[in-house]
Amino acid sequence: MYPHHVGNRLTRRWIPICLVLAGTSLACRPQPKAALAGPEPTSSAEPAGLPAGSARDELLQQQDAILRQQDVIIAQQDELTAELRALRERLAARDAVEAGKPQLAHAEPVAPRRPGQPDPEAIYRVPIDGAQVRGSATAVVTVVEWADFQCPFCGRVEPTIAALLSEQAGEVRHVYMHNPLPMHARAMPAALAAEAAGRQGKFWEMYALLFANSKDLTDANFAKWAKRLRLNLKRFRRDLEDPSLVELIERQQKLAVSLGARGTPAFFINGRYLSGAQPKASFQAVIDQEKARAKGLLGNGTPPAKLYEALIADGRTEP
Repeated sequence: MYPHHVGNRLTRRWIPICLVLAGTSLACRPQPKAALAGPEPTSSAEPAGLPAGSARDELLQQQDAILRQQDVIIAQQDELTAELRALRERLAARDAVEAGKPQLAHAEPVAPRRPGQPDPEAIYRVPIDGAQVRGSATAVVTVVEWADFQCPFCGRVEPTIAALLSEQAGEVRHVYMHNPLPMHARAMPAALAAEAAGRQGKFWEMYALLFANSKDLTDANFAKWAKRLRLNLKRFRRDLEDPSLVELIERQQKLAVSLGARGTPAFFINGRYLSGAQPKASFQAVIDQEKARAKGLLGNGTPPAKLYEALIADGRTEP
């Protein structure tokens, strides 16, 4: 239900894989096709061994079909891994209760930093112009998230973000940016539905519905939810077809890629990188450090309305 002439130009050369950390999935990220299919041909050279003409075209179509099937298999593996982890957590909690022992909070295993991945100890310049924001404009901590409405890990971390906002109202705000991965065929339409609702002041309400129904992101449901939110349906449908919303989403994707944050969910907390559906304690540790840094700037005279810009002013613009 979005413009058919628009391809996902930023990610169409990527196929996604699930980032598995010590048996635990935390995020979805894309991987270059070249990693599996070899380097793409340039305009000056044809791939070796391919016949010319229609036979070559048929082979390329077969290759594309195999890659699409691979995307489906990876997505299914992604979701099964997340379900398996959730089951293991429930079993561990039950065993702890039966043994009469308190369940201890534990951090997720953290993978070594990959080449091209942001440094979690560095500050990055993450502009938020045009993004959706909830929370106080003078909050001392800004949590910028890149996510995908079909990503199971994005849905998993949403309650954590909601709890942080509720418990630290006025101090923490949430900025949402889109990164619909190519493995998720309905992620781009869902992002457009959220932004179309946002034009009528209902972004966060649609956001909640999309995550709550991430396996049923159909055009019919978008219209049903728009009606439930009492949106002007004629305007909603027109906005779904607006190329400027596609351009907004692609700009946000481009920014994520430029910073090295290709997977979802990806967070920058006052410019500090945090990857994946981490537990609340991981977020809080960075938030506490950033509160101290922010209050130092405020104490030196930085106006509250300009605090975020000051916090990221000297930040990196690439990994």
